[in-house]
Amino acid sequence: MNCLATSGTPIKALGVNACPTSPPPPPNQQQFQVGQLMTRTGFMNAPIYLARNTTDNSIVVIKKYNVDKKDPRGEDTNSFIQHEVTSMKMLKHEHLLPCLTSLVVNLEIWLVSPLMGYGSVTGLIKQHFPEGLPELACCFVLRDTLTALRYLHQQGVVHRSVRCSHILINDLGDGVLTGFRYCTQLQSTGDNKSNLYDYPLHGIKSNLCWLAPEILKQNLLGYSETSDIYSLGVSACEMANGIVPYSDFPSTLMMIEKLRGSSPRLMDFNTLQAANIINQNEDEVGLAPGPLTLADSGVGDSVGSSNNMIGNNRNNSFYNRELSAAFHDFVNECTISNGDERQSATQLLNHPFIKQLKKTTANLLTLLHPIQPIVDIDKDECGLIVEQMQNLQMEETDNFAWSFE
Repeated sequence: MNCLATSGTPIKALGVNACPTSPPPPPNQQQFQVGQLMTRTGFMNAPIYLARNTTDNSIVVIKKYNVDKKDPRGEDTNSFIQHEVTSMKMLKHEHLLPCLTSLVVNLEIWLVSPLMGYGSVTGLIKQHFPEGLPELACCFVLRDTLTALRYLHQQGVVHRSVRCSHILINDLGDGVLTGFRYCTQLQSTGDNKSNLYDYPLHGIKSNLCWLAPEILKQNLLGYSETSDIYSLGVSACEMANGIVPYSDFPSTLMMIEKLRGSSPRLMDFNTLQAANIINQNEDEVGLAPGPLTLADSGVGDSVGSSNNMIGNNRNNSFYNRELSAAFHDFVNECTISNGDERQSATQLLNHPFIKQLKKTTANLLTLLHPIQPIVDIDKDECGLIVEQMQNLQMEETDNFAWSFE
């Protein structure tokens, strides 16, 4: 007898006994052969390990949360762990990192996910592209991240932690978004708007550089999914410049700069030339020119208060490059101070900067060559990697390309 009704509804749901099947055995810790430590997260300092799933010989990543740890601010961090696991299991998209399974082992929660061979964009920058990814590589990563955000926003979900350390690259060269601890559903209001009005306290410090101005304002207008677009614009500058905008600013000054309208910008000859002109004009009228740093890659209101990037030998290469006008415009659209004026993820996928990918025969893997993924071997040899890693004498501060701050 067919186990499905003609309508596709399971027979059990129609009150008829379904065909007996053997449910798969529940996962257990013996199923995973845990290898060496890869890195630690900024959240609860949770360790992340490379491991082998002995049932299918695949290589996976296990993040271990110790639920016995207490947050000094008094927040219930265990609820965020549960929320992260639940979100990863419920949200299904090719550009979102899935949770393969989760386990409770003593006082730990193990979150098992697929290995992303090229690690995080942050890891790629630190290890291979200290002056930023090539423009076309940024375009591929931003397109995939926008596709993930479009899906999330269509589900009524705001990510709230878009940053390069939460964008991973898999073995095929696809961008995959992770970092779901702070994602949340939009809340409907009486004005037919869906806005949010708070942000987890323990997440502000680690995400401050990427947070949109409307989140920092914490006013009655609240914020919406367009705050993710602002964070994506900051991440675009992070990818292209090789450093996080505002990262050398004290927190208070960073907030003031954002609230007064400064925006992060891509650094090239045109941006630096504009900064030079502004500083020269301020000097002529007797104003003290602000120092310009790479970390505050702003222009407009912020460029005069930005500091000594000009003349810094490390950054001379930025004078010798010129990024496309489309890339500059894309970042400008993402980082508009007023969240209501920003384009949606769907609109930005039609931006000329993103649409240029339809005309290229290149892919991200060709742009990353000769960089190889962390594990680039046949499945039959996967077990050797874990065994080799177990023999490595690594310090816990040594990191692979993954980063989950």
